[in-house]
Amino acid sequence: MKYSDTAQLRQRLEMQLQEVLQSLSGVEYERKSLDTEPAKDSADRCVTSLSKDSLFERSSQRRTTLRLIEAALRRIAEGCFGVCVACGDVIQDRRLEALPWTKFCLRCQQVIEQEAVENVSTRCSIEDNIWKRTVKEDSPRGVVNKKSEFNAM
Repeated sequence: MKYSDTAQLRQRLEMQLQEVLQSLSGVEYERKSLDTEPAKDSADRCVTSLSKDSLFERSSQRRTTLRLIEAALRRIAEGCFGVCVACGDVIQDRRLEALPWTKFCLRCQQVIEQEAVENVSTRCSIEDNIWKRTVKEDSPRGVVNKKSEFNAM
């Protein structure tokens, strides 16, 4: 990647960093406003709880993006920006333009995502086997025994 392209991406990353920081500040302000308003009834408490959960999720996503941007800016400063941290190959310019904070080339990213899918599939099949075993052991005719299912957890 050319130096001028890297400089442009650094500027984009710095702007995105400021946007994320501003967004995090807004989320924190919203969270504090929820804490100051006392809930009047159970419906209000439910709405407040859901709002806090939503704010937590947004905050978590923004913090992840913040860490990725900061890491990309460090790689630029260290002179290794645009190089896949997994295999050492050059990351395509089009990929960096789309996701300037990416640290993996497309091939490595696909491998990572495939492994994640396989891990989820494996986990699901393990959980399915446990469930089938529970059904088989607890019920003579294959009917789920809710009480034993919850006791197993």
